Amino acid sequence: MAIKTESEISLPGTIPQKPDVVLERILPYLMNCLTFRLNQLLNQDLRKLGLTISNWRILAVLDVNETASINELVEYAMIEQSTVSRLITRMEEDGLVRRDRIDEDGRVRSISMTEEGREKYDIVQKITLSHSERALIGLSGSEKAILESLIAKMRYNIETYPLPKNSA
Repeated sequence: MAIKTESEISLPGTIPQKPDVVLERILPYLMNCLTFRLNQLLNQDLRKLGLTISNWRILAVLDVNETASINELVEYAMIEQSTVSRLITRMEEDGLVRRDRIDEDGRVRSISMTEEGREKYDIVQKITLSHSERALIGLSGSEKAILESLIAKMRYNIETYPLPKNSA
C-alpha cells in the first residue's frame, strides 16, 4: 500500500483541483475554509445558549474593554454599525448588556456587560477556547507561537501596504 503524499490527500469540503487551478493555494480561500468550519461548530454551541457569533464578539470586546461605544464595538467586533445597533438593542432586551448615557444630550452611550452577560460570556469563552485548541491539536507550543506571529504579520501587512498598481 502506497502512502499518499500531502498533495494527494483530499480533505472534506475541498474542491478537486485541475493542474492549472490554484484555489487550494490562495490564502484567503484557505483561511475562509478554516474560519467557516470553526464558526459552524461554534454556532452550534452558541445557539444552545441563545447567542450568535456576533453576540459573542460584542461580549468579547466588552470583556477586554469593560465599556465601549457603538463605534468602538463596530471597529473591534468587525460588525457593521447598523447591525451592531440592532444587536445591542436585542442584547439589552435579553439582559446581556446595558447602555449608559455619557453626555448631557444622551446621544453618546457607553455599552457594558451585565452580570448575566458576564455569566454567559464566561461559558462561551470556555467553549471558544476548546474549539481553538481542537484546531491546534498536534501543533507544538513553538508552532502555535509561530502561527500567531505569522497571522499578526499578515494583518499588519494588509493594513500597511497597498496593493501593487498592476493587480487592480
